[in-house]
Amino acid sequence: MTIYFPADVQLASRYVKQAIPLMVTNGIAPNPCNFALWFIYVTNRDQELKKILDQMLEEKKIFTEETCRNLYKKYVFKDEVNLQEGLQVSLTSVLRELMGSVNKAKDGADDFQRSLEQSLESVSGDLTSSSLEDTIKLLIQTTQTIKSVTGDFQDQLESAENEIIELRRRLHEEEQHTNVDALTQVGNRRAFDKRMIELFQNKKGYMTLVLIDLDNFKKLNDTYGHLMGDKVLQGVGKTLQNICPKNALVARYGGEEFVLLLEVSQEAAYQIAETIRASLKKLILKKKNSGQIIENITASFGVAQKIEGEFPDQLIERADKALYTAKENGRDRVQVAN
Repeated sequence: MTIYFPADVQLASRYVKQAIPLMVTNGIAPNPCNFALWFIYVTNRDQELKKILDQMLEEKKIFTEETCRNLYKKYVFKDEVNLQEGLQVSLTSVLRELMGSVNKAKDGADDFQRSLEQSLESVSGDLTSSSLEDTIKLLIQTTQTIKSVTGDFQDQLESAENEIIELRRRLHEEEQHTNVDALTQVGNRRAFDKRMIELFQNKKGYMTLVLIDLDNFKKLNDTYGHLMGDKVLQGVGKTLQNICPKNALVARYGGEEFVLLLEVSQEAAYQIAETIRASLKKLILKKKNSGQIIENITASFGVAQKIEGEFPDQLIERADKALYTAKENGRDRVQVAN
């Protein structure tokens, strides 16, 4: 994942004050790689990484340099390393071809210069009709050669330009891909983290978080199978995208949980959540091989609007508590945070 360090001083300071003491207490060198790991840990951005570090802390394991480096590669820069390696190979190939063409053009230019110098010497001396004709033939020949070389070089430049444009397109496409959940095609946790920090740093306007958890999803998986469970998740993702405003972020938070980041008031977010809740109950999915129908899909919602002086983890915690209350009160309901 890419680490989105907040520009907001107060927000950044909060995470630094949590991460650094943990590193010092556990004898972890405060270098950039290790700080990145513990920054992610204190912001609860990667549950798998948090689980691993929690277990290591509980078992009082030693955080060796090799262990930290491997965790960094796996959980921090894995996507970027793979992307950069692929693009590096392609770009290296383009540059090598271009360098070959430049050298060829340079050699051709040097030959042309020598030919011109030779011709100039001939013209400056005593010329016979025969030597004049030889000079003209040499000029024609070398002019044709340099024309061919420069023509090839121009073609190579155009080809290189096209390849570089394609590499830029691939880079943009891959960057977009790393922000999308492969199954549901909504945003992933990485996209959520980035947008959350962006909105927190914007002091103007509303920001409301909606946590969504599908009810009895484990039972659905056990009854109909995981393939059908995946179809349910895909159907939910489409429903959320169709209903939410264009400037909203819809993301899969993990497992059967989704999250919305809305630039609207809590009241407006509540209405959006209610519309989604009602739409999910109307969602009907059919199992192809048996014709079996899955319907009456329900979800519970926790809605929380950012309040002044609040930090992202605190907002998430309030929304999560509201979601838990919705579950306790019978599920299939929207609960607003206190």
